[in-house]
This record gives sequence, structure tokens and C-alpha cells, in this order.
Amino acid sequence: MNQPQVLRSALHGWQQVFADCDFVESCPTSPVVDFGETMALVDFVGTLEAISGSAGVQALGWKVGEAVDLPHYGDIGRAVGSAQTLGAALRQMCTYFDLLQDLTELRLIDEGEFVALSYRILDPTIWPRHQDAIYTLAIKARIMFSACDFPQNEAEIFLETPDRTLAEQLERASGLTCHPGAESNMIRFPARCLALPMRPGRPFEPPKLSGLATSLKEKRRAKPIEDKVRATVYSRLGRSRVCQSVVAAELGLSDRTLRRRLAADNTSFQAIVDECRIRQAVLEITRQSSVSISEIALRLGYSEHSTFSRAFSRCMGIPPQAYLRGVSRGDDARLVRI
Repeated sequence: MNQPQVLRSALHGWQQVFADCDFVESCPTSPVVDFGETMALVDFVGTLEAISGSAGVQALGWKVGEAVDLPHYGDIGRAVGSAQTLGAALRQMCTYFDLLQDLTELRLIDEGEFVALSYRILDPTIWPRHQDAIYTLAIKARIMFSACDFPQNEAEIFLETPDRTLAEQLERASGLTCHPGAESNMIRFPARCLALPMRPGRPFEPPKLSGLATSLKEKRRAKPIEDKVRATVYSRLGRSRVCQSVVAAELGLSDRTLRRRLAADNTSFQAIVDECRIRQAVLEITRQSSVSISEIALRLGYSEHSTFSRAFSRCMGIPPQAYLRGVSRGDDARLVRI
């Protein structure tokens, strides 16, 4: 598995925070961030968590994110900034976000009268990741608030962290109602807002979308098949059916071709699914120690609680109930991770 990467330009806005807090741990050595350079996503997320702790401000990511300008996203920023409506701007960001950050899901969810812009790092081993979520939502909120007559009083924030204190601080920082303990990080707002025109401002020269599409296609083609399968499985776990035929079809492959390509990498579809399920189970137990083991097993696609317990014990060395007790006692930092 290749380590997920993020463009170092995502650190724009944090450099002054580093300086103000005299923060050096995990900080890039150069204040100049060149678009196109990458860093490990786990390092990026860890840096934001560390600087927030150093500054003593839980909602710091929102303050930094709401000041980020679209030009720092290069052609992607220009594609978003040149959109005529809010819906077009958000769809452009969702379409090309994979060029900015690996193993991450950014999507618009249709909920009838409302829509939700959902953001989630798919790699469950990257945790905690609260500042990354808040920072990213703030950038997206700035795009929304740039639409003419956007009703901020009708928008709400949802966070995957169950931390109520963080949610309360974010409410004060953003002015939006914030709900902790959600399935993913989201901003939910009325669907009618998608048709709102963007407020006239700095003129953006529209990039050639064909160039962005080509870059996206090339990046996805270059990904190892194992990483493609893993990302698809993570995106579907707990939401929809995970089976080889469905995943193969989503990747544009036949069952036979997918099986052959995975075998060439000395792995199998079932091995990847089992790994993803256990990693996700560890995250869900870590996030909410009050969670039911049976509920986790069902959400992750296990037909029997006993099957899940055996798989968890085989991978982690202890049963899920024992792992849950360790988290409840605050021992999760000393528990084995995969």
C-alpha cells in the first residue's frame, strides 16, 4: 500500500500560525510551499493536530481555512473560482479533489430539500484528524458564502468526532450550528442554494478543464490496483454492498481481470476487504467507546457477530470486546494498531 499524499500547498495559511506559536515539530523547513510538491497525508494531519494543541485553540483549523484563497489550489482553484453558480463551483471541487489529496472522499449528497457537502479521509488509521476536517470545511464554507444571498443561518456543520467541546468552539468560530458524532464531516444547506450565482469578485481565467481531466485520469491510472480496490472498499463500507463484482464494475474491470491483477500483487479481494473492515472497526471503537460491537459488525458487512470477533482477534491479537474495554479505560494509545 502506497502512503496517501497531499499537496503541500494545503499548508497555505498555516505558516504564520507556525511562526506565531514558535512551532517547529513536524513543520516544513521552508516557508515557501510550491504547488505540486507533496507530503504524506498522515504527516499533514498530524501537523495540524499538533499545532492546534500547541496553540491551545481547538477550532484553529476554521480560522485558518476561512482565510485561504482559491488561487492557492492552482488550476483547480481557477476552475472553482470561474464557476457561475455555487452548484457548479462545488461540483468542480468534488470532481478534481483527488488531484489535491489521496484516499479522501469529497462529495455532494442529495437529501431532497437539502444537500450536504461531505468530506472524509478514507484511511481509518489516520486519527485524530479533527483540525484537517475543520480546516477543509472552512475552505468549502468560504466558497458557499461567496454565493449571492447564501443563507448562512440555514447551514449546519456535522463532525465525525464525538468531541462536544470542539463542536461548541466551532459553533462560536463559524456562527453555524455544529453536530458532533456524525458519519462524516459535512456542511448541510438548502438544495436551492446550488442555483445561486457566485458573487462578482476577483476575475479568474478559466483553466482548460480537459487538462485537469487528463491529469486526473493519469493519476488514477498510475495507482496500484490494490490501492484502487482499498479506496473503493473504504468508501462503501457501512453504506452499501461490498462485493468483488460491484467493486470490479466501479473500477471498469471484469471480475476475472480484477482477480488476476490482485493475484499478480500477491493479494486477493477478500484479503483487502478483511483488512479494511478491521481497520475501520478499530476507528469506530476508538471514536466512540459506547458503540455496540454487534452494531459495528453489522455495519461492516459481517452476517454473524462471532465471525467478526474471530476476524478481529486474528488480526489484533485480542477480541473486540477487550479492545473496547481498553479504549473505555483510556488505554487506546497503548493498544496495538494495524
